[in-house]
This record gives sequence, structure tokens and C-alpha cells, in this order.
Amino acid sequence: MVISRLWYVLLGVAVAVALYVVYIAVGEYNRQTTRALMEGLASDSQTVEWALKIDARRRLDALLAASVDATLQQALVLADSSKDGKIPEKAKADAKRALAAVHEAVPADYRADILLAIDRDGRVVANMGYDVAASAEDFEAGGYPAANDALHGWLRDDVWLLGSKMYVVGARPVEYDAAQRPAGAIIGLKEINGKFAQDLANRTRASVAFYAAGRKIAGGGAEGFPLDKLDAVGGDLKTVDDKTYHDGRSEPRMLAADLGVVYTRLPGDVWSQGGGFAVARTKVALAGPMGFLSGADDKDKANVPWPLLGAVILIAALIGIGATVLEHTLPLRELLTQADRMKVGALDGLHVARFRGAYRLAAQSINEGIERAIEKAGGVTRKPADLESILGPAPAQPAMSAFSFPLSPEPQGGLPTPSLPTPAMPPAPPAPPSSPFSAPPIPSASRPSNPFDTGEPHFASFPPAVGPAKPPPVPAPKPPLPAAAMRATAPPKSGRTGAPPPSGATLVSSRGMPPPVVPRIHGVNSADDEDQTTVASVPADVLAQAAGAMADENADWRLVYEDFIRIKKQCGEPTDGLTFEKFSLTLKKNRDQLVDKHGCKRVKFSVYVKEGRASLKATPLKE
Repeated sequence: MVISRLWYVLLGVAVAVALYVVYIAVGEYNRQTTRALMEGLASDSQTVEWALKIDARRRLDALLAASVDATLQQALVLADSSKDGKIPEKAKADAKRALAAVHEAVPADYRADILLAIDRDGRVVANMGYDVAASAEDFEAGGYPAANDALHGWLRDDVWLLGSKMYVVGARPVEYDAAQRPAGAIIGLKEINGKFAQDLANRTRASVAFYAAGRKIAGGGAEGFPLDKLDAVGGDLKTVDDKTYHDGRSEPRMLAADLGVVYTRLPGDVWSQGGGFAVARTKVALAGPMGFLSGADDKDKANVPWPLLGAVILIAALIGIGATVLEHTLPLRELLTQADRMKVGALDGLHVARFRGAYRLAAQSINEGIERAIEKAGGVTRKPADLESILGPAPAQPAMSAFSFPLSPEPQGGLPTPSLPTPAMPPAPPAPPSSPFSAPPIPSASRPSNPFDTGEPHFASFPPAVGPAKPPPVPAPKPPLPAAAMRATAPPKSGRTGAPPPSGATLVSSRGMPPPVVPRIHGVNSADDEDQTTVASVPADVLAQAAGAMADENADWRLVYEDFIRIKKQCGEPTDGLTFEKFSLTLKKNRDQLVDKHGCKRVKFSVYVKEGRASLKATPLKE
């Protein structure tokens, strides 16, 4: 299930990467939104300030009709000429009638809620819309800077806080003679209420709130802005310690996670009472990845490439299903098929080689469990086939040494020397592995019943030799070697026989094996005949041919050994302790058996899988 698990990991990584990107996008979106909020608040503050200045100028222009009205001028001159310090009633009546006419003449958008006509001393001669001034005989407005400047011929605008109400003020002088001081001034006051703030917000498209003495006076919101959020404006003024605010405008401040404001001071009389205005904006913040979905509309959803998303889902599903079919469905189907064949008797065990991964281990464990159950029940289990089970047990020892040569020296001095028959000798002990001419080792008579315990290869059946079996050919007697080619050397007195023989000679008899009866040869020192070691020289071409054949055979066996180890690992069989030396000794033993039985020249070994196990097949070759 490697592919399926890898695919699950890749899907998990893809989901994690997608979430990482979404979280990064959420953070970046919130950061960019906050930056845009700060810039937007600074822009709104300047826009509202400019709008208030324009509104004040237009209100001053609307009072021009009153400043040139003759009736109002005469009424103010009459009030200024009073000798007793009281305003004449005629002056009051004429001034009030003139204010009513002026009020009707001003456009509705710039009409003042309160109109005051004051004389040179600042006394209110007449008013309209302000009952407090009508009830007080000595009410005067000359103490306000805007009124005082207007009495001296200046146009002034200001913001006053009268009681609990805030007013936008415009003051204009009333002149009747350019050579003299103004006869008085006319003052128009427009209350800053909800309607005024909302009209200002509509013109500037900014949410604005007016405040004084730490509380909100009035406010108006732009389109889509919730007005209840403006209630928080002015509540944090006590915590504002911003030098820029005292200079005219504060830095952007966050009153809540989604509400930012900028406070701006109003010039004039109201500033000393903590009055000003604030612009506010809301921020659409995303709390998490799902915030994008909650804030999306139908147009946003329509821009999603649904065919591409469907293709991605389909491809991912096909890859996942293909991986599960390859690693789960197909092996499970093969297991069920073999189980059904075992049920009807077509198989006596699972074919391990047809499974992979965990299924192979499970199949191998099932086969071993079946064999163990059969053994406990007293039945006969399947065993790996080998040559002994097919050909019978091999002889314990070979009949003769493979490299012994008969000794038939020529007669010397014209005297015939009878050739003596070579007595049968017991086999020589195994030579060291480094000797290329050593006889194969004698295998133990007892061997383990399970070749997997020792690491030895087991052999399967092989095809019979071509043609009828023939007895091995009897070699023709070799001619006797010349006397000069034979020599006898006495072993050292110490009895050691470990010294290597001379080059080109093969040891025929050694210690532990009785030497053959050799006739005395004329001219050769025959002292200590009982301890002599007879050595016969071997032709060099014979030695070279034998060495080459064995080198080729070892190379072929090395390839067979490598294939055998590889297939055993594929089948999940142990290979510990199976060395090439042990492997080659087993091949030599079986090669000799086949050569003796079939009279073949050589044997070819090959590796294949039988019933989930690595096996060897031996094929006798005639040429």
C-alpha cells in the first residue's frame, strides 16, 4: 500500500498548503484593509473640514440680503441713537420685520435657524427663533469673538455651544454709510443636529459625528454605515494624548476591532469646550478562512472556475482509486482466487511469488501454518525436492582419486620391469580450498531435512539424459612413463608432510593412506622405502586444460549463486550463512553424481521458483 499511502500524504500536504495560503491571505487582507482604513479616515477628515468651510461661506453669502436691507439698517441706526440706553420699540419692530423678510429670501438649504440683529454695543435689537434672547432685556452677543469682529466690519464664521446645542454661526456687518462704523451686525445660527450631520455625510460620503464636552451631539452615516457605531465617538477623548490632535487632527484610532475614527478640532468658541467632529469608518475583517465565504456575494461566486475545480476533484479521485485498486483490490482478488482453487483442491498452497508486500508475507505465513497443522495432525508435508530424493543417496566416498596416475616405468639397462597392478586405495582426504585440483569434499551422511535451515540450495527434478543410458567408457591403459620422468624423494625425518609438492606434480599417497607397492628402480636411492612418497609428474597441457575448465565452471557457478540469492530474497527466504563456498561444494557433489550416473561431460545448473521457494534445476549435457 505504498502508493496509496503516498497519495494520502500528498493530499494531506496539498490541504495543508491550501490552508496555509488561505491563512496568509486572511492576514494580508486584514493588514491591507487596516491600511486602507487609516488612509480613508485621513481623507474623510479633510473632506468634512472643507465641506464645513464651504457651508459657512455660503451661509455668510446668504446673509448679504439682510446687511443691505434698508429697513434693518434704519432700525439699527435708531437703536444706536438712543440716549437713555434703551432700545426703542419702533427699532425692535422694524428690525424683526426685516429679519422675517430676509429669512424668507434665503434659499432653504442655507436658512438659519436663529437670526440675531445687534447694534453697535452688541445688544440684540431683534431675533427670530431664539426665545431666550426675547425674554431678556439685557441679552447681548457682543462678547463672542465672531460678533465683535462683525461689528468692526469683518465677516466671521464660528461654532457656538448654547446650552446643550451646538450651532454653526455666521456673522456679517450691517453698513449704511461707508464712511462710518457699521450700524450693527446680523448673525445667523444653524443648529448641528441629525439632519445637518446627515446632509453633510451625504455630500462628503463620509460618516461624521459632532461632539462636545465628551459626548456626541449629532451624527450622520454614509451609505451602509451603521449609525449605532457612532455612539462610541467621544467616549475615549480622555485617553487621547496626541500632539497632532491638539494641532488640529488626531492620528487614526481604533475604537473597536472593526471601527476606526479620526478626531478633528472645530475652530472657534466651541474648541475651548472640547468640541469637534470625528469621521468614522468600519473595517471588514476576516476572522478565518471561512470569512471569505461569508462575505462573498453572488457575483463573487459566479467568478469561480467551477469546471477547473471539478477536473481537479475528478483527477484526484481517479488517482486515489487507481492506487487502491492496484495495491488492495488486485492482490485481494488474487488471494481470493487462490483460496477458491485451494478449496476445490487445485492448489495445495498459495503461490507466494504472485503477491507483493504484506500480502506476500501473509501468504508465506499461511503456507507455513498449513504445513505446521499437517505435521501436528501426523500427515506428510511438502518438502523441497533435491537430488538425493530423486537419485538416491550418494556413495560415502568416491571409488578412487580423480587425479591418480598409474606408475609403469620403462625398463632400464635392457632388463624388463614387470608392470604391477595399482592396488585400490582409500580416497584421499579433502585438500585445502585453495588447491584447484583438490577432490570434492565428502558430504556428511546425515543432512538436515529442511534446506532452509542450513542455507543450502535444494534441487528440483531435471530432464533425463538424451538417449539410452550407457555405461561409462573404460579408459585405455596409458603407456608407462619413462624412467627419467620418475623420481622418489624421502620425506623429512621429522615426519611432517605439510610441505607443498614440487611444481607440476600431484600427490598420490600421503600420510594416513598406505602407499602403493612400487618396484625398486635402478639408480634411485631407495633408503627408507617404508616412508617414501611417490610423486609422478603431470604434463603441463593437462594441468592448463583442467585449470581452465575449473575456472569457467566457477564463473558459471558464481552467476548461479547470485541468481539463487536474489530469488531467495524475492521469495522472502533467509539467506544468512549461505556462502559461495558452501554453495559450490553442494553443486560439486551433485555434479559428480550426475556425471557418474549419466556419463555426461558437464552439468548445467539454473534457478527457478517452485511453490514460492527458490529451487535449482540440474541438466546433464552430453557435449
